Amino acid sequence: MMMLEDIILENSSEKQRRLSGPAERAYKKPDIGVEIKNKSAYYVIRDCALITSKFLVLHIWNAYKDPFTSLEGKFSKDDIKDFLKRAKSDKNADNIRSVIISAMRDKFDTTTTSKSFDYSEEEDDIYGYYGDTEESNDDFVEEEMTEEEMFLKFFKV
Repeated sequence: MMMLEDIILENSSEKQRRLSGPAERAYKKPDIGVEIKNKSAYYVIRDCALITSKFLVLHIWNAYKDPFTSLEGKFSKDDIKDFLKRAKSDKNADNIRSVIISAMRDKFDTTTTSKSFDYSEEEDDIYGYYGDTEESNDDFVEEEMTEEEMFLKFFKV
């Protein structure tokens, strides 16, 4: 199974989408393939690689003109479940999750309407909702979709 972050990178046309692997290698061994003549250059390369590893997916996400259209149907239900589970313990995944959920809330209506009461057992309205009052829509409750529901709906999984 491919990670959701990999799918975001893989489906982009940005040239930087391929920096993930090289950044991880450069973080572990900043002097790979180069001769370092200044000690501070070692740390600059290492830390730039670390920042790239942490924020590359967010950069690529923001480079999509419309990530929801571009990534439509690219994720599986398992990809989404795994990602949301990892986001609970992985700070980088949680950061990505927050940005995507925020984008969903900005672009789409994330509320669902459901009946709050089940009247199927009692068909007679014996008390007429306490007498002669105006009828209201109190039977319906608006709730926000779960994060999994949002991912499934807006990426058309």
